[in-house]
Amino acid sequence: MDKSDVSLHLRSYDDEGKKHSHGHHQLVLPLLGKLSLSVNNTEGAVEWNRAAVIPSGSNHGYSAEEENRFLVVDLPEALAPALERLPFFVELDSALLHYVRFLHTQLVNGMGSSHTEHQMLLLLIQLLQERHGDTLNLDRRVAAAKQYIDDNFRKKLTATELATVAHLSIRQLNELFRTQIGMTPHHYLTELRMQESWRLLKQSDFTIQRIADSVGYSSLSSFSERFSQHFGKSPSHFRRKS
Repeated sequence: MDKSDVSLHLRSYDDEGKKHSHGHHQLVLPLLGKLSLSVNNTEGAVEWNRAAVIPSGSNHGYSAEEENRFLVVDLPEALAPALERLPFFVELDSALLHYVRFLHTQLVNGMGSSHTEHQMLLLLIQLLQERHGDTLNLDRRVAAAKQYIDDNFRKKLTATELATVAHLSIRQLNELFRTQIGMTPHHYLTELRMQESWRLLKQSDFTIQRIADSVGYSSLSSFSERFSQHFGKSPSHFRRKS
């Protein structure tokens, strides 16, 4: 698997219970039925509100005794290094379940470009890391910068400001952040803003201008351009679909 490849599949499992491992991370997300899994001798299940995180190189086996269907995400280690520090089985809250259903709909109807799929799956990874971030044991300087972004992403933030918070140079922070989070602080900030704007488009009646303002974009055109680059479709497209 290429270090930049990420892919989404619709998959069903049988009751053979095969054990294997592979050189990339894998997420198994529930749509229908139950899948029993063993990941490095930890037993669990993927079902309606629970997903599995299978780190690269982990031995895992599966079995299913009823009709089932799951979304499976394959992604390289370099793209999401923090995933290997998440629990093997994670609970999905209502927002994550909503996003899983949205991904399923997009996959069935056609994602569009590979860039769109890539960005949507990066957002999924970010959502999971945000929900279960207390297990990541980040370097305190990276954690300080991440927390500052989490608390202030609705405002204008500069690289110098973030480096000051972390007590690092901009280059050092970028390198550490990328190693532990899987992306630069700027990329993380953008992901967070896109996550919130997508949520507001789907779950609120705010105007698109108000949404742009609420996620740190003073210019509606700049927000719309960034959103369209990120998801492959305009904010108004998602507003019509919600």
